[in-house]
Amino acid sequence: MAVRRQNMSIDPTVFEEFCNYAGKKGIKISTWVTIKMKEFVEEEKFLEEMRKNKN
Repeated sequence: MAVRRQNMSIDPTVFEEFCNYAGKKGIKISTWVTIKMKEFVEEEKFLEEMRKNKN
């Protein structure tokens, strides 16, 4: 899989809290963000399909 680097603006407090919890579980922020982005895309595709089928 090819990797694309992106800059992100994240609230420093939220980032610090995420690192505290994720670090204990061995989760990297890039892995977590990728998973959440995939979930979002799947949900959007599902909604598009539902709208298409409704018409």
